[in-house]
Amino acid sequence: MARRSVDWLLAARMQANCLARPVNEAGPGGVADVVRRAGGFQAQTWRGASYAVRARSTATTLADVSTAQETDRSVMRGWFMRGTIQLVATEDAGPLLGLLGPKLIKDTERRYGELGLTERIRAEATDVLEDWLLAHGPSNRAELADVLVRAGLIAEPKGQAVYALIRHAGLLGRLCYGPGETWVAVRGWLGKPLVLEGDPEDLARRYLTAYGPATARDFATWSGLPVPLARRAVEAVATTSFEIETTELHAVDDLPGCHDVRLLGEFDTYLLGYQNRHFDLPTSIFPGGGMLRPAVVQAGRPIGTWQHATLAVDLFEPADVSQELADIKRFSDG
Repeated sequence: MARRSVDWLLAARMQANCLARPVNEAGPGGVADVVRRAGGFQAQTWRGASYAVRARSTATTLADVSTAQETDRSVMRGWFMRGTIQLVATEDAGPLLGLLGPKLIKDTERRYGELGLTERIRAEATDVLEDWLLAHGPSNRAELADVLVRAGLIAEPKGQAVYALIRHAGLLGRLCYGPGETWVAVRGWLGKPLVLEGDPEDLARRYLTAYGPATARDFATWSGLPVPLARRAVEAVATTSFEIETTELHAVDDLPGCHDVRLLGEFDTYLLGYQNRHFDLPTSIFPGGGMLRPAVVQAGRPIGTWQHATLAVDLFEPADVSQELADIKRFSDG
């Protein structure tokens, strides 16, 4: 097992996570390719997911990301890894939900109980929501809340029960995000239901390809799988290992690493994909409260922050960000 430095590790992870920008195809095909390679992007905000695509490709545009999701439907926005909103390749949605969905639902049981959402109510709500969306198309939260009230499944259209029932249906593969902040029935949106069958070893291989070198606990943190299952899957698929500061990390490639400067959007998956990042995030990037602000990264290590609205950059270390700023303008204007 080769011993390597933390600097080598961070540069290798940056390359693995496609931040060397390996995708050169324009249009929605390029979007789907980069999403597939990276294993999906955190997508609490559409802007954050879109800028994750830009940081890993050279020719896609902001409009291409919307086209890939809304028109080509080659990428899908829903609840996947860790039960958070993600943008994933459509062909990955069924395997991910088949593998992760049952545990995510089980982990939410206590919250369902607090909201008075029994198993019967959740099952009926899923059918009611799917039927409505198949008949009426993309619908927003207020519209779906009214549907649930009229069906007698909740008492009022406000409160957290509405979102909990929408998310539950999403974890079952029955609905996903449509245009903007609307939801659609998966069966109508894609023309067929998802096949909910996933393989932990396949997911571990894809994780190590996009995030390695990493540990089983890193994989469990990223995916939401139990640590014992994550460990077995990682050990089954890893082809090489490295020792970093006395810790064994697994990989499927020995990468030379990427030493470029990259501007990442908020909630970028590179900063969320590990239990141990091997660096501390300053409060200017990670202020707490679940927020993760746009970051400047060089050779895998955060060196500053930036702002979407003004493109103002605040660097902790000197770096040339001119090419990145020019590319952000290209991406946004294209």
